[in-house]
Amino acid sequence: MSRFIPLTLLLSLFSLLICGCGAERIPPAMAATSPADAAVPRAGGRPTTTLILQPSSRLATQQPTPSKPPIRLVTVERPAKTRPATRSVPLPPGVHQLFLDDTLIANRTNITSTLHSPRKFRGNPVLMPEPNLEVDALLYGTVLFDEEANCFKMWYFTGRAGTQMSWALAYATSQDGMHWKKPDLDAIAGLRSPANIVMTHPLAQNFGEPFSVIIDRHDPDPARRYKMVYRYLTPLPEMKALGTTTAVSADGIHWKPFGRVQMPAILDIGHFFYDPLQGKYAVYGRLWDRRRQVQLTHSDDFTSWTKPELVADVVEQDPPGTQLYSMAVHVDGGQYIGLAQLYMRGTTHLLEFELAASRDGRTWKRVHQGETFLPCGGHGEWDRFNNSISSNPVRVGDELWFYYGGRTYRHAGYGGQDRGTEEAQILRARVGGTATKTDKPAVFAGMRSAIGLAKLRLDGYVSLSASYDGGTVTTVPVLPGAASLHLNATSRWGRITVEILDEYGQPIPGARSLPVQSDGTDLTVRWPAAAGNPLAAKRPIQLRFSLHNARLYSYWVQ
Repeated sequence: MSRFIPLTLLLSLFSLLICGCGAERIPPAMAATSPADAAVPRAGGRPTTTLILQPSSRLATQQPTPSKPPIRLVTVERPAKTRPATRSVPLPPGVHQLFLDDTLIANRTNITSTLHSPRKFRGNPVLMPEPNLEVDALLYGTVLFDEEANCFKMWYFTGRAGTQMSWALAYATSQDGMHWKKPDLDAIAGLRSPANIVMTHPLAQNFGEPFSVIIDRHDPDPARRYKMVYRYLTPLPEMKALGTTTAVSADGIHWKPFGRVQMPAILDIGHFFYDPLQGKYAVYGRLWDRRRQVQLTHSDDFTSWTKPELVADVVEQDPPGTQLYSMAVHVDGGQYIGLAQLYMRGTTHLLEFELAASRDGRTWKRVHQGETFLPCGGHGEWDRFNNSISSNPVRVGDELWFYYGGRTYRHAGYGGQDRGTEEAQILRARVGGTATKTDKPAVFAGMRSAIGLAKLRLDGYVSLSASYDGGTVTTVPVLPGAASLHLNATSRWGRITVEILDEYGQPIPGARSLPVQSDGTDLTVRWPAAAGNPLAAKRPIQLRFSLHNARLYSYWVQ
């Protein structure tokens, strides 16, 4: 028996032999890898076009920026780990990359994010209602600059005292955007000067509150050059909203209504624009479901509209009773920017604006949640309680001009003593007090509403900044569509340098810019002569901005 090796011992020796051979086949690099050192996958980040990016392309380890007003200091984050290349994000030429979200940011260290409010014009209000004639001057409507006519044009909401024209759309023009004229027009007969009403209920078919007006250069039919969306109302005295409809015009003055309800699910205030990213007409209108919310509908032809879908609502961080009253949307920097009108129904009954951002027009996030972008005025101001806004800002030089309506009365339902001037419901009853269709003088004085202007630096919604101790902002892998890098920045008393990293986050030797030490909305980044132009290689890279006592508003390639 001693000459034979036990079976159990043979099996043990055989297992050791197999394990030893397997260990020799494992490459040392793989054996050393731990879960903490593994590649961090990117979530989303798949562009649908060169201009639209799906939400959330941050690193999975990125911590969200705190959201306590008024400004937030981003804590020092761990350096980005070396990771394999993912699909890089295109940087189309001329598209300014804003800092409304972190979609294109891999990490940032010792950086402060600041929301900037537009500065209210010292000459406000720029347009007021005519005494004893116009009931209101509200910016349910639009202000735009017509390049062909070389002037500003405004469509605003008003009513004529002592007549049935309680819901009227009026027209004004300006050469400089600050001084406005109300021209005498022939759209509605029998008006006293200024005869600037272009649509009204009941003279125009079922006209209600206007949403917006656009000049549509895409439509080949000149009779449809101007387009408008508005509420569809039943006749006097009921004036019940049945939905939303449209009208077209060749000149913005003489309008042809569609004639019936096109969007029955949208019964109240909304905003309308042409979406260049989708190539469609879009309406962001109100949805009533226990509270005010915002829904979206699209159209390819301005006739047939999609079923509205809920896209925006209040969030848990909002004060109790807050409602999303409306949202005016425009496109800037290859993304959607929303001016979210918040109604403080449970507390002050004020209407003020916060900023919101979206990469697809459907998924929205408030920018600097809880901070007001366009506030109501203080004691003694004309815009004390209740703000509305034009659907889109107007670019004038290196500024964005936001036209907005202000009022001296709170929203209906406020039960306190500080309610302001006469409530809207009482005044509306006075407006429709006669049965005549002609415009007669009425006893009415006082200013309840007007239209003003607020100006913002170009790209100046949000800035990233650092003091003299320095901070860095590193992008996700991007693919520049041009070789010249530009900044909108303030760095005269400090500096900004840009370092080019490869797609793995490793510095490219010599690819560090000369310091940018200036203030401006278009600063060109220069490179040392020996380095050439590192953006000319047309390969995926990362940009690392180093800020020292400087502020960065945007960047782009050109």
